[in-house]
Parts: sequence; C-alpha cells; structure tokens
Amino acid sequence: MNIHMNIHINMESQHSDLQAVFTDLRSGVVPALSTEELASQISSAVNCSLHILLPSPHSMTSEDTEMTGMFLTLTGKIISTLTLENLPRDVHRFYDEAMKRLFGASNLTADLVCLMNCQDRMLSHLAAKCMASFVIYDLNNSFGSNPLWKTAFTETFQRSAPNCALDTHLWALTEVIKRILKLDCVNKREILMKLLADFESSLTSLYPKLLLQDSLEHPNAAENHRDSVELEISVCALLDLVEVLSAARRWHGLCSSIQRLAFLQTSALLYVTLSNMKDFVKKRALLLLKRILVQRAGEEWGFGDNHSNEHDEEYCTDLLVMADAVLQEVEAGWLRKFNVQTQASFFGGNKVNVSDGEMKDAVMLRAVSLILIKCLEIKTRNFSTQGEGAQRAFDVQPCLMELLAFLQQQVLQVKVVTHPCSWILVVFADQDDDLIESAKVLITLYLHQRSLNSSDRAACEWGCNPHCHFTLLLRSLSFDHTVLLDFLISDETCFLEYCVLYLKHLRDHWQDFCNACSCIENSETETHTLSLPHFSKASVKSQPHYDPQFKFVGFRPCLVDYENSDDSEDEDKRLSNLQMSRNDEEPVAEIHMRKAGEQAVSASADTVEKIRTASTVGLKGKVVLCLAELRIVISRLHSKGLFPYNPSCLLKLLLAIETKGQLENPTTPQLK
Repeated sequence: MNIHMNIHINMESQHSDLQAVFTDLRSGVVPALSTEELASQISSAVNCSLHILLPSPHSMTSEDTEMTGMFLTLTGKIISTLTLENLPRDVHRFYDEAMKRLFGASNLTADLVCLMNCQDRMLSHLAAKCMASFVIYDLNNSFGSNPLWKTAFTETFQRSAPNCALDTHLWALTEVIKRILKLDCVNKREILMKLLADFESSLTSLYPKLLLQDSLEHPNAAENHRDSVELEISVCALLDLVEVLSAARRWHGLCSSIQRLAFLQTSALLYVTLSNMKDFVKKRALLLLKRILVQRAGEEWGFGDNHSNEHDEEYCTDLLVMADAVLQEVEAGWLRKFNVQTQASFFGGNKVNVSDGEMKDAVMLRAVSLILIKCLEIKTRNFSTQGEGAQRAFDVQPCLMELLAFLQQQVLQVKVVTHPCSWILVVFADQDDDLIESAKVLITLYLHQRSLNSSDRAACEWGCNPHCHFTLLLRSLSFDHTVLLDFLISDETCFLEYCVLYLKHLRDHWQDFCNACSCIENSETETHTLSLPHFSKASVKSQPHYDPQFKFVGFRPCLVDYENSDDSEDEDKRLSNLQMSRNDEEPVAEIHMRKAGEQAVSASADTVEKIRTASTVGLKGKVVLCLAELRIVISRLHSKGLFPYNPSCLLKLLLAIETKGQLENPTTPQLK
C-alpha cells in the first residue's frame, strides 16, 4: 500500500511538468526541463504503471491510468512532431535527444511491449500508438532499428490466442504499414519488404488459425462468450491488417507471401461469413473480399496519392485464384448457407427504424452480389485469353441464376418487380460506385454469354440485359442528363468506362435496344415473382407509376436547374471570375462545367418545350433525347475548354446514337 501511495504522489508531482511540456511542444519552444529530466520522468511514469499492473492488474486507480495515458500520449505526440520535421532546429534537437535517451538508455521499448500486453485496453492501445510512432521515427532516422519490438510482435503472433495483446499488436503493425505507405522516401519499397519478411512466418501461421477457429468448442458458457468476443475483435484486427497489405500490393506493387494469403486462402474469409461470429465480423470479411476484387482496398487511406509504378506480375493470377475459390464455394452451396440478417448491422451504431416492415442489410446484399459477378468477370476474362474453345466451356448463366435465387430467398417481397433486370437498381440503389461497377461487369458477362448464342430475351430472364440496365437507370433518374454529366466529370465511379462500353454496344445492336425498351414497357402489365430487397418507398422506382421528380436514394440531386437560366448573360462573367479564384469546398473546374452546362441547354430556345414533348414519347425516345441533351452539354463545355478530358470518342458515340434514334423515329424531338 505504501509503495502504491508513493508512486501515486510521485506521479502527481510530475503533473505540472507534464502540462508545461505539452504547452511548450504546441508553442514550438524548448522546455525548461533538460532532456535527461524529460526522459527520466516519462520512463519512471511508465515503470510505475508496470509495477502496479504486473502483480495486480486491477489495482490501478483511474488517476494512475489517466496519468500514464498522458505520458504515453505526450511521448507519441513528440515522436509524431519530430517525424513531421516542422519544428525549429533547436526544438527539434532537444526532443530528438530526449527520444534517443528514452528509447536508448531508458529502454522504453521494453516497457511499451509490456504495456501492450496488459489487459487494460486503453493503456494497451496508447502504448501501441506510441510504439508505432517510434518505429516510423526509427526508420526515418536510421539510428539503429530496435529488434526488441519485432521479436515481441513475432512471439505474440505465434501464440495466436485471441486476446487484448494480439489485437494491440495487430493494430500496431497495421498502423506502421499505413504510415510507411504514406512516407515520401525513395527506399519505401525496401523498407516494407524487409518489414514484411520479418513477420512472414508468424502471420502465415496466424491467418488460418484465427479465421478458422471455432469458438463454440468451449464447454463453459461464460468462458465461451468471453472467448467469442475476444475472437471477434482479433479477427477484425487481422482483417484490417490484411486490407492494408492488399493496399500495399495494389498501390506499390509489393508481393510477399503474407500479401497473397487473402488470395490463396479465400476459403478462410468465406468461412468467417458462415461462422457463428457476430454480423459485423461477417460484414467486415465480405467487404474486404469485395474491395480486393474491385481493387479498392485501402482507397480511403490515400495510398494512391504517392503510388509507385512497380508492377506485381502475380496479381492477375492471384485474382483468378480468388475468383475460382469463390465460384467453387458458390457451386458447393455457399449462397444457400449464407444468411443476411433482417435488421442491418451498423458496427455497433443505431439501427434504422423502418415503418413499413423489416429490411435486410443492404450492404451485405450489395457485397455478395458484386463479389459474385466480379468473380464471374475475372473468370470470363481468363477464358477469353485461352481461345474460343475454352471460352465456350464457361457458362455464367447458372451462377447468375443462383444469385437471383439467393436474392429471392433472402429478401421480403414488399415491392412488385416489373422486370427481372431491375434487380441491379434495387440492390445497388444506395451506392453509386457499386451500381456502376456492377453494370459495367454485367455488360462483360452479357457479351461473354452472347458468344454462346444466348438471345437478349434469355438475358432478361437471368437479369443480365445491358440495354435494360441502362434504360432502367435513366428512368430511375427521370432521364435527367445532368446526373449523367455529374457522373462523367466525377472520378467517384467508373461511369465513363461503363458509358463508352455500353454506347459502343448500343450503336452496333440498335434493334436489341428497341426490343429491350418494348419488353420493359410490356412487362409493366405483368407480375414477376422475383423478390427484391426492402428499401424505403423512395428507393424503388421501377414501378409503372412513379414521381418523375423523385430520384433513387443514393443518387446525387440535379446539379443545376437548366430550366431556370434567365441570367445566362452574366454566367460568362462569373465563369471568368471563378477562373481567378479557388473554392475550397468544390473544384473550380467542376463549378465551371456545371455553370457552362446550364448555358449549353439554355442556348437552345426550345429545349424546355422539347423535353415536355418527350414525355409523350416511349422509353426509346426518352433515352435518345436524354443522350442528345448530354451531347449538347458536353460539346459546349469542350468548346470552351472546360471539360476535364477529351470527349471526342464519347461525342461520336452519342451523335451516332442520336442519329439512329432520329432515323428510327422522326417524330422524336430534335436538339441542336
């Protein structure tokens, strides 16, 4: 008790010095303490905590925990500030010497390793943050890499027991790799390869052991629950590490054995989705698989900003291995075993209150759908390189029918679906990037299946007619070409690639498009049994009667009101003024395009009347008119040098479609 009191009093006496150092660090001045005193105070504070925690983990008071946390936070802040290298020279020299003393003679690394193994999750996490900062600082300064932390990490991974220590070490390694990927140094690739080589054996062993563990084997119910929670947290930490490894491979061409684990052992990820773990863990595994397949792993971390040009020669091969594994599991009945919960899982957040019935987890449905069709695309791409005989040996229709059967089984039939191809719009209604990616992929699958002499009518039966997808997409947007313009000038989706791919197909198969429009119009008098996910009433617009002013949930609203442009004379002045300034909230070029787009349509005096006239035209005429309006806007923007890329190919396609539409139906309104 006396030892504890003395430690507590000693830590309290350091509080004022600690606050002063925080203030000096923010102000960029040298503290009153010497480097020896600062290193000694931090080291003694951490040691005091260890003296309390190790013999009796529950004996630390909240004040002790808070004080230790502050010292760890200060240390991490100092290291991070040193890494940024924006301090005055004398201040930088002071803190650099203090950290060398702290991690040298005082051996803070060993203390941090001990704290990372403690059961207090807050202190463990703060120690991990401090350790990650030190590793990056150590790599930047090259004053001798400390092998102690690598040894400790390796031993923890080899034990592979789900617990707080494993979670903390996995998080710390993930954070280290993230920070290395963001470094601006010439030897980044060598640093990463050496780092990954140090953990190759331990992580290769940990991956299958952790993901394939069955936590329900424990006989004691209380222990079983505790172990299940520990396992779920550890699995999520491992999946985060796998994603950052995949991002390093995608953006920097790195390819080590542990970066290939997710590709070569995909069945382990799929096993998680069928396990007894919580839904948020299953969702994490599914989203990781989806991001890898669509090559978006780690995109929100900004790794692509300074990516290298190194090429990973085995990447395409491993993608094919992953796709094969998924398709084999689907053939073995994975979709029939996988269950989507009625209520969406929001990673511990609030759940959506649905007044007109229960809803399925739309994120899970989107992930499953995109994973399957993306695997089919990868597979067909591989067959297309092997000659016609091999290509004809792979039929995508059974897998797509399996997907439709899965959707029918998993969701409640709350909306009448008038056409089988509308499933893509309903499933992906809330996610623009996934919607456009899926539409692009389905064109590839359609073209592959068409080579097997499948008719367009048959394509509708398995929901894979690209003409239907495009027409239904435009109808869901009320044929508003301004939304298409928004997609074309944005890099958030692959709409340009999708649009060009589809317009080429439309140009060459015009009659199939006409048949598809007629099929959609005729189907609205029929009833289909395909069940689709339950979104809000605003989400489903593939009904015979819908409000033309209403947009699909997830789509951006109309960029500008093209019918209200009386002050078009002033727009040129505003555009020239915008060129001289920069809006912090929106790129100037995008503002230019939107304003000039308003002028483009207002330049045609009878545009509004023709749009109104088009409301009496069938689906085919509305599609043609929408594309014609889009062509006019793009042409005007391009003539003013405001379009972000050369749209010549796109404009030729749009003009060709417009010409075909006018030849087909001379009564369709014409735009000039």
